[in-house]
Amino acid sequence: MVRITDENRKWWILAAMGGTLALIVLDETVVGVALPTIQKQLGMTQVGSHWIINAYFLIFTILAAAGGKMGDIFGYRRMFLGALTIFGVSSIACGFAQNGTWIIVARGFQGLGAAVVFPFSIAMVTAVFEPEQRGRAFGIQTAVGGTFISLGPLVGGFFTEVLSWRWIFWINLPLVLIIATVILLAWREPQKPETTNASGLQQIDFKGLGLMVLALCSFVVAAMVGPDYGWDNPFIITGFAVGLATTIVFVMVETRLKNPLIELKLFSIRTFSVMNAIVFMGEFGKMALIIFGALLLQKNFDMNPLIAGIALLPAVVPSLFSSLVAGSLSDRFDARKISLIGLLLNCSAMIWMAVTVTLDNYYYLIPAFIAWGCSLPFHFVSTRRAAVNSVPADKLGQSSGLTMTAQLLGGTVGMATCSALYASTGYFTSVYLVTAAVMGIVALVGFFKIRSEFA
Repeated sequence: MVRITDENRKWWILAAMGGTLALIVLDETVVGVALPTIQKQLGMTQVGSHWIINAYFLIFTILAAAGGKMGDIFGYRRMFLGALTIFGVSSIACGFAQNGTWIIVARGFQGLGAAVVFPFSIAMVTAVFEPEQRGRAFGIQTAVGGTFISLGPLVGGFFTEVLSWRWIFWINLPLVLIIATVILLAWREPQKPETTNASGLQQIDFKGLGLMVLALCSFVVAAMVGPDYGWDNPFIITGFAVGLATTIVFVMVETRLKNPLIELKLFSIRTFSVMNAIVFMGEFGKMALIIFGALLLQKNFDMNPLIAGIALLPAVVPSLFSSLVAGSLSDRFDARKISLIGLLLNCSAMIWMAVTVTLDNYYYLIPAFIAWGCSLPFHFVSTRRAAVNSVPADKLGQSSGLTMTAQLLGGTVGMATCSALYASTGYFTSVYLVTAAVMGIVALVGFFKIRSEFA
């Protein structure tokens, strides 16, 4: 009989956190293929159906940093299990949805659970593994997540066609129960400084939380609906203006507090700020290659959705193996250098896409797909290792939440930017050229910012 011991406890926790990552990323990708069916059965409009995805990402994005902070205050175990319960119950609610409002609200609660669970999955792995083992641990965790990203469209298509789209949400429940059981049996809460009172409520910066939610919500909503409404729409302009003004006020407030919601001084750590910029670009590039790659294959090569998904496999499969390579290299060498090399490889893939996309030959795209797939884990495995090792141990939850926010914002900004470029030019070349240019700039700035710290 398999038992949890002090020797294998960290591996059980890694398995649970790998399952957590799988749960979250599966829920990101499994819904897309079922969206037309859900829209039809629930009588939703095209724009309304998009909010089945947007509601999840919106709440996830604006609360991820705060969710990580809660773990640093209250302890990981009870917050993790509470958020996991919210995620599981809301998944069941999604499956029973009878109208558009119902499913959108339930998806918002899923995003709330994910906003706490996801940064904890990084912080808890960090807490149980020594610094020299964290690259390998993150590599294994990312490989598990990458597997479920690949399975998402296939799982969603299978349940939608064979049973019902409702099962794409109900299948979360067994995994939630398994993860919760492992954490109850295996997790040992690390010692933390005593809170200011028994509940720790005095440590929560509610003013900062309100300002952060307003700022991120304004920015993210404007970026999400900008391509549909038009960037010169007064609503979009107002959204960005409110977001900018609130961000300025947020920074002014947080820098004056003794115990702020977000310790902005973490970004004065060069490694931490550069690694978050690389994570941002990793998700930005994912939107360009996966989302617009699927659109490219359908529009320029007349592939149906299923064939387009199969044609994108060369971009997905390599990441399952390179995740482990990225983890091993990050433990042996400077993870910051590995991250920058990965960013440059990704940039090269985008340049190759921009050059070959006009040749109307799918086989010319395959080298770019493979290079991108190989580079992707370096944006998340190596960067997370370098980022968490650069901050104090009692800031792991907050730093993980900030990194998750950077990743989600990268996806939101990437989607909005690529949509605007394609809508205005009608060419996929512009999407990949601009993505490559931004990646190159980030790589150059990142190198000069942290080169003095290289050993």
